[in-house]
Amino acid sequence: MYNLLLFIILNILFVSCSDRAQKTDDTVRPNIIFVVADDMGPWTLSINNDPNTFTPELDKIGRSGAVFNNCFASSAVCSPARASLMTGRYASETGVTDFIPEGDSTGVDLSLKFFPEIFQDAGYSTVMVGKWHLGENSSEYLPTQRGYDRFTGFPHGGLRSMSPRIQVEGKWEVAEGAYTPDLLVGYAMSYIKEFNPLKTKKPLLMSLHFWAPHANTDFPKGMEPTYKGRSWLPMKDVDLKRWENSDIVLPEPNFPNLDVPLTVRMAREYYSSVHSLDRNMGRLMELLEELNLVDNTIVIFTSDHGYNLGHNGLWHKGNGRWLTKNGQDPSGVYGNARPNLYDNSIRVPCIIRWPGVIDENTRIDETVSFPDFFPTLLDMARLNKTIDNVIYRGESFLPLLGEENIEWNNDLYAEYIDLRTYRTREWKVVMDFSGNKLHEFYDLKNDPKEHNNLYSSNSPDVIMNREKLTKKLFDKMREINDPLLSKASDNL
Repeated sequence: MYNLLLFIILNILFVSCSDRAQKTDDTVRPNIIFVVADDMGPWTLSINNDPNTFTPELDKIGRSGAVFNNCFASSAVCSPARASLMTGRYASETGVTDFIPEGDSTGVDLSLKFFPEIFQDAGYSTVMVGKWHLGENSSEYLPTQRGYDRFTGFPHGGLRSMSPRIQVEGKWEVAEGAYTPDLLVGYAMSYIKEFNPLKTKKPLLMSLHFWAPHANTDFPKGMEPTYKGRSWLPMKDVDLKRWENSDIVLPEPNFPNLDVPLTVRMAREYYSSVHSLDRNMGRLMELLEELNLVDNTIVIFTSDHGYNLGHNGLWHKGNGRWLTKNGQDPSGVYGNARPNLYDNSIRVPCIIRWPGVIDENTRIDETVSFPDFFPTLLDMARLNKTIDNVIYRGESFLPLLGEENIEWNNDLYAEYIDLRTYRTREWKVVMDFSGNKLHEFYDLKNDPKEHNNLYSSNSPDVIMNREKLTKKLFDKMREINDPLLSKASDNL
């Protein structure tokens, strides 16, 4: 009799729990806050032991979740990298291989599906705040046509760190006197309150794309810089004061003909801009705590691509510019610009916080890249990854977040205009299809800063590995039907 009673009670409990799980399946899907910085290398996080920076809020998020050591963008400038992040495809597949100039009619191929569209179809509230840069001159390219219910931000880019011109729900206004990072997070917080999943009973996907720490291309009247080089000013005193007179440890102080005062001045402003972003991440996390959303919200932080600030004598990214005294390549090869796919131009910070799933103080060393985010996000939300007519090139890295000793392919493929790279943990080839044939090959194990181009080396070991990676690069180009294949035979 006792065993029969116990059996009945256990079955009632099982059916009750299963029924409750079924009924609440949609409401218990995790919320996702996906934050993308602009022009931010992983070396800017103090959790990664940079001697100059100070990012306590991002460090806190990192310590409570996972920090990736080897996350890479699949292109080295804004628009193609962002297109890849949104579609899970490579730049050459999206129709955007370089940054889209302001006012240009270009946009991401309309036949491609953006990941927010899938979340929207699955019943998520979807909101975009900040920089878009994936098409601005036609409404069909804008966020509200690519999966977002609501959009406030910059169809192109923020352009300035104070008093930006911003599109709020389709209407333009100038946010006079507002600092851009504070402004964007203010809008993000308002949307989180409006679409609070505990009230709407719908999970939330929010994309928050900062302009910081991108250097300004425009300035409020009377605040234009009077000095050489790019500026990140104006900024709040709370963000500036730590670096006003600080000693900056340069990554390559002995680079030939380096303009040290210029590099130091730019670095001080850049680190201040990073801090403005970090400070606002603290505001965002406080709100999630206040609204009791922390436990069921995944927070992802990354950047659209990496950044150089004295690394290899450059500042900027894939369209690198020299920090030398005369603004020229001291070797005389590249002139006043250095198109590149250096690791510093494509390696990005990546932090993921997911309470109850990711252990605190997790470090992930495996190589992941932007196409991997598409299937990973679908996995996180328990959404179907097999979608009619949708192709994505990445692999879900969800298993890396909770298990050890996962077999993982650490090879990387990336593009920038006429450059293609294939990278393993040990070697890296960069093929130049522009006609200049400035090919590169690096021994990453012994030359992680990519100083010594071995492409013309006669070493048997170098030749063997160069040929192996070049084959893999062409295999990848064929797989995605890269238009540059037609130039291949002329560039070897």
